[in-house]
Amino acid sequence: MTLYESILLETRNGALSNPFEVQELTSEQRRVMRPEGKALVEKYRIGFEFFKKSAIGTTIANNAQDGKTGADGFSVGKGAKVQYMRVKPGVYTVMGIEE
Repeated sequence: MTLYESILLETRNGALSNPFEVQELTSEQRRVMRPEGKALVEKYRIGFEFFKKSAIGTTIANNAQDGKTGADGFSVGKGAKVQYMRVKPGVYTVMGIEE
């Protein structure tokens, strides 16, 4: 599952609010140490998957559009579908929740 699919799953199941704060995804309760090669790497459980903290914020911002200004995240500006609407810094609404 992608990060978007994992967030959508949690939102639909009521485990994550909508709109949500990125901080909710990187809380201590979600933090786990996962083996990667011979090292343990800090990751965060979202849905059934595990993501690095740096990837969570970046991926969401890149795939978002600002609800007030209409400014696109990097990926959206390159033609990707909008997955999140930025409500305010660090707070997003998941697009596609009504589907």
